[in-house]
Amino acid sequence: MGKDRDGDPEADARAWREAHLPALTPEHERDLARAGFDVKKLRRLGVRDGYGRSLAVSVLICFTDAYPQAASVQDISRAGEASRLITSHSADEFEAALRARGLHSKDPRAKTGATSSRPGKPGKPGKSRGGKPVSGGVWWCGWALLALVAVFFTSCVAAMDIGVGLVIGAVWLILGWFAVVAPLHRRVPVAREVRRLYVAATFAFVLAGVGASNAVLLGFGQQGVGSVDSQWTGTGSHGTQYLQCTVLQPDGSYDDLRSTGACPGPDGSPVTMVYLPGGEDQPFHPALGTRGSLVPLAVLWGVGTVSGCGMLTVAARRGRRALS
Repeated sequence: MGKDRDGDPEADARAWREAHLPALTPEHERDLARAGFDVKKLRRLGVRDGYGRSLAVSVLICFTDAYPQAASVQDISRAGEASRLITSHSADEFEAALRARGLHSKDPRAKTGATSSRPGKPGKPGKSRGGKPVSGGVWWCGWALLALVAVFFTSCVAAMDIGVGLVIGAVWLILGWFAVVAPLHRRVPVAREVRRLYVAATFAFVLAGVGASNAVLLGFGQQGVGSVDSQWTGTGSHGTQYLQCTVLQPDGSYDDLRSTGACPGPDGSPVTMVYLPGGEDQPFHPALGTRGSLVPLAVLWGVGTVSGCGMLTVAARRGRRALS
């Protein structure tokens, strides 16, 4: 079966796509041929394992425009390793191919800081890039941590203070890319589809945070008729002034409405609200209106949270498959 696979270009191309490697245009194939690389052999190298994929990526970076970044010393070193594995070119011929692309390097086999190493040889430079993927447990724990913290900020914190929850949640997801996702990939370029899913998940979590307070009030709150207690003027962190309305809840406790602005009527006016008993003793502020009026944004919270978690899960699966 392995012999049939080696002779099946369609199977090689399909495996290449499943490894989330870029589609090769006719121009890319011509560039690779000029550099001495056989496209079929490069495809087989790229889908062999995580190390082979990193070598194929570096070849594409050095000799095509399939990736936008400039070739680094490590990329040139790994491309040299790929040349030795799948071509019959000498070091001088490889150097000539590099010069044709405006690149240059010492012989990758020389003992320099750019030396590439194969997996399983500890202590040699290059091991951290394109080496053996992290274990499945570490991989999934990292992605789970990313999702759980995002849900905490955009759901729990945003339900108490929407501004704080959304800002910290968005910052966490941005930092999480560099602190969690990139290290899990061992500095191998992250597949474009994984990047897109991550960005979409970030937007989904932020949108979910807009309806977090409604979801809490709808799930745990009560509807009743209270009254306007008083209206007062506060000063924000930037020195701006705002109006805030305090209401008497049906359970006899007092609390500020969750949104700023003038009271809906004079002191003592009856108002329908959804509230959590306890007033200022609990962190969730009441909202004017009926339970039904809270449903649309509560649905947005549910859809956004489920979509965000789902997209992170898909991104984790596809990223793991690309490195396996």
